[in-house]
Amino acid sequence: MGSEAENGPFVPALIVVDMQEDFCPPNGSLAVQDARFIAPLINSLLAQPGFVSRIATQDYHPADHISFASNHPAPNNRPFESFIEMKNPNPAPGQDPETKLQQLWPVHCVEGTSGADVIPEIEAERFDLVIQKGRHSQVEMYSAFADAFGNLDPSVTRQSVTVDITSELQAKGVTDVFVVGVAGDYCVKSTAIDAVKAGFRSWLIEEGTKCVNPAGWGQIKEELSIAGVSVIHAGDAVLQKLSVAAQIYFDEVCFSMMPHSTGASTPSVAITALDEKLTDTATKSPAQFLHDHGLTADNLPYWLMNVPHSKWTAECPPFLLDQSPKNIRCLATPDTEYQRQNWELGPFVFADLELLFPVGTNRIDRFQRVPSDLRKYLEYVAHIKAEYGSVMRFVVKERLAWGDGDTKDLIPKGEPFEFDEDIRILYNDWPYGIDTDIIHLVVWTKFELPDDPITGDVTPETHLAIEQYVQRTFCSRVAAEQVVWFKNWKSLKSVHAVEHFHVMLHRPDLVFVREITRGDIPLIERV
Repeated sequence: MGSEAENGPFVPALIVVDMQEDFCPPNGSLAVQDARFIAPLINSLLAQPGFVSRIATQDYHPADHISFASNHPAPNNRPFESFIEMKNPNPAPGQDPETKLQQLWPVHCVEGTSGADVIPEIEAERFDLVIQKGRHSQVEMYSAFADAFGNLDPSVTRQSVTVDITSELQAKGVTDVFVVGVAGDYCVKSTAIDAVKAGFRSWLIEEGTKCVNPAGWGQIKEELSIAGVSVIHAGDAVLQKLSVAAQIYFDEVCFSMMPHSTGASTPSVAITALDEKLTDTATKSPAQFLHDHGLTADNLPYWLMNVPHSKWTAECPPFLLDQSPKNIRCLATPDTEYQRQNWELGPFVFADLELLFPVGTNRIDRFQRVPSDLRKYLEYVAHIKAEYGSVMRFVVKERLAWGDGDTKDLIPKGEPFEFDEDIRILYNDWPYGIDTDIIHLVVWTKFELPDDPITGDVTPETHLAIEQYVQRTFCSRVAAEQVVWFKNWKSLKSVHAVEHFHVMLHRPDLVFVREITRGDIPLIERV
């Protein structure tokens, strides 16, 4: 499976580096700050059908590993601070062993221990290969491709790593490798650089990594660039090629939800047969129509699911064309089979445009709009774009009443949260499939809420400002444990030009909600 990109074939693979307990707070012995928070993005990438391979790596050290500070005598055995001289155990024939400095670390990811386990927030069932590295006691191995001395030869590294990743990728015709995980300044960096040396185009997704030393990320990016690695954001155009690379998968999903023709099995024949079957829908009852044409509710085309018989169409409506496999799966699901999510799942963290991720679980795909609501949403967005030119213009003009929808209408009167005129609280027009006792609001602001350009998360100052606003605006009338807020990563916003964050309230006083939204009614209740 692949596609012809501008620079030749595009056959992508995803490498998730060392998302293990010992590298993640709160209990990891070598915990990387905020490492656990990148799990939602990684899961959304794992769910992309365009990758021909999804590989996890694990540090998997013996207890006497050379990098463990406790395996060396004092005083030169301080974790993070001390360095020792490490010899290449596999020197080239006829040459003296090469040496290099090795930084010492706390004991971490020892084989067979819970600290070496992949964290439960990662959807590990999606991996088709798990590689354990760093198994040789006398040599470090940050990269999935090579040991610390740059040995790419599997005959040299076989004691250090369980699988030759280069051969695995080559066997699947991979051309491009996308790297995420921890730590960005060590194992992720080394894996991305060595992917280039192994002959692949290498991409590192910036929002998908965290560093031991975040302050040094700028320098690390320079090293990556010099080595030929492209550092990209989660919304980069190259990731959109995944949908092209997944076209075969898309067709399989789409046409598996159509009636099966007994003749030729090509898509064009299937569509022609479907057209013929739907021409007489107006003259027959649904039951008679399904019986006559050998159809059931289980194999209707996805665009007919949850649609009254009188509105069935032979062709897929334009607004439902070119949907992601995820959206198609949702649209093809009967509303009666959809299970809404409740508050007891716990606090929420925003993970993707269409996904909410409940902390403590590993199923971000649970959060999706109710199938019929998703259809309404997609249809209305298409209508808005056709009439207003952009969702942003519609939101500013019609929903926020802040002017005609131009950027000049978004100039704030004062500092963040200083003036009420710069803030508007509305219902989420197209809420996710959550219990009706959860009220999903959006707080729109004329002022910016700055993100960290490296991590994509809100800055500490922004986090504090939002938290204080939420406390005084919502928690004065709703119990604090019944209020959560989250803000999308910039690359994942559905409305980029208008700043906003989300607030969810569990069983609030609806009089209070009506008061703070000024009597707002969400679009989903008006269309």
